[in-house]
Amino acid sequence: MFVSAALAGLFGVYLATLKAQPRLAHRLLAAVFGVFAIQSTLAGMQVSGIDQPILWLRPLAATLIGPLFYLHLRAIETPTFQLTPYSALHLLGPVAMILTRLAIPDGSHLDAIILTSLSAYALLIARTLHPTAAGQQKWQRIVLIWIIAMILADLILLFEMTGLDTLDQSFGMLVIASSLLIFLAYILLTSLHQDGPLSWIATRLRTTSADPGFRARLDAHMQSAKPWLDPELTLARLARQLSVPQRQISELINDQQGTSVSRWINRYRIAEAQRLMHAAPKRALVELMLDAGFQTKSNFNKAFKDETGETPSAWRKANCG
Repeated sequence: MFVSAALAGLFGVYLATLKAQPRLAHRLLAAVFGVFAIQSTLAGMQVSGIDQPILWLRPLAATLIGPLFYLHLRAIETPTFQLTPYSALHLLGPVAMILTRLAIPDGSHLDAIILTSLSAYALLIARTLHPTAAGQQKWQRIVLIWIIAMILADLILLFEMTGLDTLDQSFGMLVIASSLLIFLAYILLTSLHQDGPLSWIATRLRTTSADPGFRARLDAHMQSAKPWLDPELTLARLARQLSVPQRQISELINDQQGTSVSRWINRYRIAEAQRLMHAAPKRALVELMLDAGFQTKSNFNKAFKDETGETPSAWRKANCG
């Protein structure tokens, strides 16, 4: 538990110090990891048999996770989003936890409040937030799965604890703690190579490219220069043509088109092949393939079927008869 707390705290510091936009979204996600660090520390104390009044902050921290995740996703969806006095309404759950804790000292109500809070915010996120970028949509789904997993974990513990006296006897807590530690260790190790979840998360949080007009410039270049007719076209070559970093193109295509750069380029080639089929229905497919920018028949057939659901010959027979 204490190792998990240290790792979660480390990730929180990393996200809090990122200078990339949107900074508010990064800071809110950092707060989520901070809450996980607090929860893991308090759970570790409880499992170790340390009985201190501060332990009651563990369920209180759990009621902060839903609001923080929701505000984090709001900051991703709306670049101009800022915290306002109305944002304090999201503290109603923690306030209710404190008041009921004072009124019912035995803590029998705590799990009900946590489950209600997490469920309410899972529903709020699913029903009210609709990011447009594909990468941000994927991140929202991951957050929802994350919250649902927390709900299921709390239900498992609630069911198991009905027959146990202390948390250190819980097998479910051991499994949950081990899973969290493995997950956090995986994030750390892969992110050290700049390709792990933290790097992925930071990329998904971006709302726009650095150049707001870059999408229009890229589309205009693809239509006028038709670089996709070059069978040797690569991301690096396309970036040089536009005098921009490769990452700027890949992030734009990945986030806004929801696909890889190579598949996005092939869409232009497939559209050209279809145009040529309409213009000359009897022409050999190999010639059309080469003129559209493909190098090999196998790649042409695979890309065409992946995009249209049909082979080139079947599509031509159905559409160019």
